[in-house]
Amino acid sequence: MRWSNEEASKQINNLIAAYPQLKMSTPYLDNSEIQLAGSLNINRSAFNYIVQKEYPIEITIPLGNSDLPRVRETGNMIASDYPHRYDDGTLCIETDTSMLLYFIDGFDLVEWIEAFVEPYFFSYEYHSRFGVFPFGERPHHIEGIIDTYKELFHCDNLNQALRLLKYAAEDTYRGHDLCPCCSGKKLRNCHGKQLLPFMTDTRKKDIALSNMQYLRKEFLKIEQSKTNYSSTK
Repeated sequence: MRWSNEEASKQINNLIAAYPQLKMSTPYLDNSEIQLAGSLNINRSAFNYIVQKEYPIEITIPLGNSDLPRVRETGNMIASDYPHRYDDGTLCIETDTSMLLYFIDGFDLVEWIEAFVEPYFFSYEYHSRFGVFPFGERPHHIEGIIDTYKELFHCDNLNQALRLLKYAAEDTYRGHDLCPCCSGKKLRNCHGKQLLPFMTDTRKKDIALSNMQYLRKEFLKIEQSKTNYSSTK
């Protein structure tokens, strides 16, 4: 996170006040990251299901860059074959895109725990009990980014989502234009409401542009892999 030492200290103090079972496990490491460790008490209910459980976790907060915090479950209480847990115990709680847009006006550690980390553990317990994800399931990697924009743009078509993302990242809003989703409707009468926030907020537009550039690079890698595979046959 691009925080000053003063802001980082304030955020950490607020987090420990809200979750007193978390403690700093390391001091500032060359001003590059902060780590906290302890337990997280989950007391959540949804869909007539209650989760009251304690998880040992470690939170790493990067400093001096735009990376988001990451959380690792340290007690092996999350099954190793759970699809949203990495081999080292790090949790895949949501796409960076979703979290960056959620915290567009400023990142807050306490709210991050409440809005993303606690629901992750509830979802895990619910899935373990019923075999379904209570809040839906987000794919990983490029599929996760595309799925995020499908949700933001209210569409369920891959090509539509990519065209809308390209417009959000690179174009200027003109309500009389035809909507890039190819519905044949004018933008103002179609996806204009979903695209306008990216047109009027350069921070959101920068996120869309970064995602668009990343997806292009990944698609190019896929195409190159296909070409290389074909040439070996």
